[in-house]
Amino acid sequence: MSTGQSGRRLAAHPHPRWTNGVVLGAGALALVLRNRPTVGAAVLVAVLVMALLAVVAVLAAAADPAAAPESDEAGLTRPG
Repeated sequence: MSTGQSGRRLAAHPHPRWTNGVVLGAGALALVLRNRPTVGAAVLVAVLVMALLAVVAVLAAAADPAAAPESDEAGLTRPG
């Protein structure tokens, strides 16, 4: 699966926690800017934030599948 330019930029980002922080901050800002946030609004914002974090993670993880090792032993560590 190719994620295009956005996936490559997310994967190459030097500080991936900043991207997650922006998404979480936007969710918190949405709740703060509501006059009277209800439980339903808080649940909706939480679900949207989790969905956006999942999308960001998938885009970053699937950025360059050609760079993945072809060997079955890719996950094994070598002694020494």
